[in-house]
Amino acid sequence: MSQEYFWILFAKKLAGEATPGELTELENLVKQHPEWQYSIQSVEDIWNTSAPFSDKDMADAEDAYMLHLHRMQEKNGSSELGLPSIGLPASANKKNKRRVIKLMAGAAIAASMLYGAFVYLQYTQAKPGNASPVQAMSNINEITTRFGSKSKIQLPDGSTVWLNAGSSLIYNKDFGIEKREVEITGEGFFDVAKNASMPFIIKTRSFDIKVLGTVFNVKAYPDDETSETSLLEGKIEVSIKSRPNDKIILEPQEKLVVENNTRPGSASVTSQDNILTQEPIVAISKLKYSPVDSSVTEVQWKDNILAFDDEKMEDVALKMERWFDVEIEIKEAVLNKKRLTGKFENENIEQALEALSYTSTDAFAFKRNGRKIIIYKPNH
Repeated sequence: MSQEYFWILFAKKLAGEATPGELTELENLVKQHPEWQYSIQSVEDIWNTSAPFSDKDMADAEDAYMLHLHRMQEKNGSSELGLPSIGLPASANKKNKRRVIKLMAGAAIAASMLYGAFVYLQYTQAKPGNASPVQAMSNINEITTRFGSKSKIQLPDGSTVWLNAGSSLIYNKDFGIEKREVEITGEGFFDVAKNASMPFIIKTRSFDIKVLGTVFNVKAYPDDETSETSLLEGKIEVSIKSRPNDKIILEPQEKLVVENNTRPGSASVTSQDNILTQEPIVAISKLKYSPVDSSVTEVQWKDNILAFDDEKMEDVALKMERWFDVEIEIKEAVLNKKRLTGKFENENIEQALEALSYTSTDAFAFKRNGRKIIIYKPNH
């Protein structure tokens, strides 16, 4: 069954036009192809936008989709591609028909781009005696979330991962057969299915985590000063990459923080050659709980809540850049170390910054130009 057919089923589901049988087909296809998760998230973002879609836009989208189908039929030498016509049930309203056509047109364009990339890599980059880039990538699933969005992934073993904005999760397509191993960049919340005979391994730049079945959060953005993991349930074993012989066991409600880049003042050790080496600072602390609803601050992002408790403005700015898909510049260096506490759910970036400026003991102001936001100290 083709990827084209998957997109049509998915579009019908969003429009409320899929039959029970089609919904079952769609669910099975998602299980068979977890690498499509990022595309699913992107299309859902498009579906949830309220941007106007004119009659001309719809006609252009329909033309693009039908042209793509025609080319695919010619390429395969047959019209039997398992693709239904673009028509929808008569009960579909005009708005849903337009949106479904737009989604299918976007899927067609995406499929064409992917096919072009495949052909280019296959015929221009493969070298005799070596696996081609296409072959090397064929065994890898990578799911990525852009700034301003999040994604939920169901892994083949039944584990669930929520990815925060600007994050990626990589795992082999044979995941769960002989081993369960993933690599994460950014932030993810893991609910790991229990399997005593096959540990679940999470790799980050600063540390690796080994679990059998538990609930925890991992935050490992390359631009952050620190990486951390926060444990809610069960136990996890953490191996710091700069300390391969040390294993740290975390208990529930504990958080491990590892410095990403060593700097003066870091813990030091002396090697056998009497050479002084720098090690990253490692600290264990308790999770932070909201006094209002007892929720865990470190994982509130999973529930669409941007929360921070007594954090430096420069760190808050990084979170806001990912959360709102903006670029933030802090003009005065003195503001970087300013401590901020906040919790936002439905607010936009301007409302969040305005609220922080009102409650701050050290006044600051901001101005916005498109995606660029500048934070500065106001003149008195």
